Amino acid sequence: MQFMKPDEFLLLMVHCEDRAEGYDKQLILNVSQREQLRNAGIQTAHEQPAWKSVEPAQGQYNWAYLENIINRNRNAGLKSLIQIPGWRIPPWMPNEWRARRRDGLFESEQLSMWSNEAQNYMEAYCDLLVSRYKSADVEFFYGEFQGGEGSYPPTQCFFDESALNNFKATFGNVEPDVTHPLTQMWFKDKIVEHHLRLAKVFYPQSKELWDCKQELMDRWSKAYGNYAQPDILEAYQKEFPDCNMALLQYTYFDGAHLQPEIDWVDMLVNRFHCEVIVEAMFCKGLPTTTPKAIAKGFRGQIVHPANEVGGEEFQQWMVDNIKISQERWMASRGL
Repeated sequence: MQFMKPDEFLLLMVHCEDRAEGYDKQLILNVSQREQLRNAGIQTAHEQPAWKSVEPAQGQYNWAYLENIINRNRNAGLKSLIQIPGWRIPPWMPNEWRARRRDGLFESEQLSMWSNEAQNYMEAYCDLLVSRYKSADVEFFYGEFQGGEGSYPPTQCFFDESALNNFKATFGNVEPDVTHPLTQMWFKDKIVEHHLRLAKVFYPQSKELWDCKQELMDRWSKAYGNYAQPDILEAYQKEFPDCNMALLQYTYFDGAHLQPEIDWVDMLVNRFHCEVIVEAMFCKGLPTTTPKAIAKGFRGQIVHPANEVGGEEFQQWMVDNIKISQERWMASRGL
């Protein structure tokens, strides 16, 4: 891979201001703490800035918010892997742009994939950020619902006017039903089209594409749309034959992820030759996940030391576990 260096194994997941609810801002890692992690072997921080904080009013941008995130990492010697559009869609966006459920409620965190106006605006926003930040220590990747783990919310929110008009133009005067194969086909085609469109914005920067979608979520509900992932990766390969692809946050080394998830990730790796960044989450998991990731030949792990509400503060043992994990991986690769 190009953005990740040859001697880089661990990515640091940090939760910046306004990333999501449920995280303690007092535990956001400061520059000194990030420097400790850099010295332990981490070179990249994965950030999920809120769109609403970057663009609090339409066409008005708070660049200081995003630059503070990048500079905090830069001052610690870390690169920034930044997810956009990111969490927290701006509240000023009209309901006509948003995905709508069958009961008429609009999703606060999801723009409709069928709204041309919404998608044009999202593409322009992503292109603006990618064009503005071209330094070698910044990489952007696309991710929407649940931090990119799902293509869409599980609420079957394809009942906005744009989606319904598209569906009825294809199948007649009936409504989408995600349990029906025809709806799944229609949904999959739109997901692939949507991801490929935005991939064209991200790909030129480093000839890499990062994907976060989890098969586990797809097993919970087809409304997540993650069954389309093989088709997305195939579309990427056809459009960008020299593309490096990474599967980010693929956790299946714990009790929640059973054999079907293992088989799913192995299939993607074997079919599309993707790199895998397996998720260790809290540092306590590293002694378990590191040898398994090494045995699988995975490219890296993503981990965050602290900052859940009620969670543990940054401590030395977290740094030690990261250092040991990095050293084990480097030794396995002869580095």
